[in-house]
Amino acid sequence: MKRFILGLATLSFAVPALPNASMAAARPGIEGSWQTGCLPIGKNGRHGFITRLEIKRGRITASSQIYAHNDCDTPTVHTEYRGKIIDVRWANDGVTDFDHEVAAITTTADDPEVVTIYNASNSGCGFGGGWQLGVARAVDGRTCAPWTFPAAGMRLYERGWIAGDELRIGSFPTVWTNTTPEKRPTSPGLLVFRRVTQ
Repeated sequence: MKRFILGLATLSFAVPALPNASMAAARPGIEGSWQTGCLPIGKNGRHGFITRLEIKRGRITASSQIYAHNDCDTPTVHTEYRGKIIDVRWANDGVTDFDHEVAAITTTADDPEVVTIYNASNSGCGFGGGWQLGVARAVDGRTCAPWTFPAAGMRLYERGWIAGDELRIGSFPTVWTNTTPEKRPTSPGLLVFRRVTQ
């Protein structure tokens, strides 16, 4: 359970941010607010999570909320990611390549049991304690099993697939090693984001 909650903490993410002049012509297709449904995770799918994503004016932000149960009823941990979009290239087939620079990644414990687990030795992203209920901690550049998050300022090479009001992203929010152009994803990820606003 402890290992799983640590891993879940890192699955609560958010994506890049900050307007850029080169983004002025960004296609509305990928811009907007997106959200997954309540998805089961963990052993036998006993926990749940929802990820929200916003791409707007050269910013991309995301937040993944982990819940105690698979009906997404009781929040336990959330992780946020903010970054700045550096470049966007799209094709007529609904595929969009975009590069973003990590601005910040934070994790917040929303449940007292999570705070206790994170403050135990060898837990809590290597901080060795100091977690408080509802207080975000910077985790960029840290390992929060099973993921190692990129450091602030690192560039990530991403690809998204848009079909109607659905978006799939190749890496986010489960892969953080796409740090060179050669590591840009070549197939859609498993999560389906649905557009919630234009």
